Amino acid sequence: MPLVTPAMTLSEVISTYPDTRSIFISNGLSVEQNNHVFMTALTVESFMKLRSINPEIFMKLLNETAESCSQVKILYTDETPAVRTDFLGYVVCPFKHLFKEAFESTLNDHYEKTGEKLVSFVPMGCGGPDPYEYIWDTENIDELPDAIASLGFGAYWRKPFRERFLDTGLFKAVETKPYIEEFKELKDPLGQYTVYSFSAYVMLIDHKKLGDLPVPERWIDLANPIYKDNIIVSGSEDEINEVLLMHIYKDGGEEAVKSMAGNIKDTWHASQMAKAAGSSMKDGAAVYVLAWFFADTCPNTDNISIVFPEEGALVSPMYLMVKADKEERMKPVTDFMTGAVMGGISSSAKFPSTCPDVPNVLPEGTKLKWFGWDFVREHDMKVFSDELNARFAKYRKAAGSISRHSSHGKKKFQVLVNR
Repeated sequence: MPLVTPAMTLSEVISTYPDTRSIFISNGLSVEQNNHVFMTALTVESFMKLRSINPEIFMKLLNETAESCSQVKILYTDETPAVRTDFLGYVVCPFKHLFKEAFESTLNDHYEKTGEKLVSFVPMGCGGPDPYEYIWDTENIDELPDAIASLGFGAYWRKPFRERFLDTGLFKAVETKPYIEEFKELKDPLGQYTVYSFSAYVMLIDHKKLGDLPVPERWIDLANPIYKDNIIVSGSEDEINEVLLMHIYKDGGEEAVKSMAGNIKDTWHASQMAKAAGSSMKDGAAVYVLAWFFADTCPNTDNISIVFPEEGALVSPMYLMVKADKEERMKPVTDFMTGAVMGGISSSAKFPSTCPDVPNVLPEGTKLKWFGWDFVREHDMKVFSDELNARFAKYRKAAGSISRHSSHGKKKFQVLVNR
């Protein structure tokens, strides 16, 4: 029996045998037609009639190409899938390659056992164009992947998306084992988001530059004028770490945000902070705010300390959601994302996992500083952080901190652990 039949849709053929896509394009499949809606509606037979193609020759070519496909393409990391994505997953850069290897193995095992392909797109780059950047804004659930994993408080926390797809029950959290006591507050009481891991933000202190100043004990201390021009955070001229900024506002209001603006010396990439802290470099500051992973890579251990403030490490969630009617189909993916293998990869990189089968890697007694689900739902978190950052940028300019340190401030670094 031939692998490709005239009754199959273009979507079915290209999804199963990706190499056939070039054949359709060379025979008249235009860019405008190369989309999910068109390809799921058009059969191979209809395409041949539309383009006046010899069926005998074309079907032979399609089947020869299908047979020559030595590997079934399931996981896309560099190019956008030719068909609708079943799973869209954003993960932090520090463990992307380990994740890719384990996840691809899981997808291939599922395919070998069941013959079912779950097409996944997990962009491997740490920046650059994102073909799914605005997919959250669709009103058609069929255009969305069946499961989505993302980072921070970006598009999928926007109020329109929540009202359209979460509050209506079309998307839901993934069922997991009960969280350990230390992570119970991260469990969504409404069952809409699954926090499967998180970025733990800490302070990295350079004691040589700190001098006689006290080590900050709480996050709100970063708004104290005694740290003027002595703090470096991740971000750019236009924005800084969203989680830090929103917590400063939550704890101290607008005045605290304004005060902290004068304390920010510069915005660097976290890896640059880890390299500079405790070194003899002239640039740098006494206090850095960054993800625990990067703080832990600082080589200058004699002159630095990693501080988990008394109220806890700042939490930036890594979360997952699935379409309610696709929950069973997507279990191979969601079980992996919430399971021990993924949890081990994440936790070993200092991004604690909520999977109870994985040991809690946070230092004993460390608390979490989480916004709380009521606060999260009272705000459109993306709009809130954008508006707050816009005001903060004005305060920084008024304080002169951007112009004084333009060598770094003009270069925009992507915050790798917050999307």
